[in-house]
Amino acid sequence: MKENEQPPSNNWLQRLEPVKSIFRAATSKLKSRSTQPAPEVETEVKPGPNHALKIAGYTLVLMDPDGQVVWTREWDSGGVFEFRRNQHLWIFCGFTNHTKRETEISEYEVELMGEDGVVVERFGNSFGDSLIIPPGESKEFPAEWQM
Repeated sequence: MKENEQPPSNNWLQRLEPVKSIFRAATSKLKSRSTQPAPEVETEVKPGPNHALKIAGYTLVLMDPDGQVVWTREWDSGGVFEFRRNQHLWIFCGFTNHTKRETEISEYEVELMGEDGVVVERFGNSFGDSLIIPPGESKEFPAEWQM
């Protein structure tokens, strides 16, 4: 070992120094961002804690890879249901291919409708690969929504 070289330190604090400097740099950047005014963004108004969303029906919309609707059906929920914060709704919609050719589905949406028939919430799922549903076969599409 040369005279001006120091033996490797076993002090764990010294070994963490590069990590601490990275952490300090990231913290200072975050602090500088927080002092800048936030850009104005339109936000969706969510119902308050005492507000209930009334659901009277739902629609299943099946779409092809181009986003075109290939099938849709509306169901009545059997009455009006009120949903409040932190409540979950599970919907299982079924589709049977009654055509004489395959149906290609790459995404689906469930639309929740209010008492007046207007869509009040929309959610769904898309697939990496399209689902091919042969004639006469059925497929169930589950969806979960939380208020």
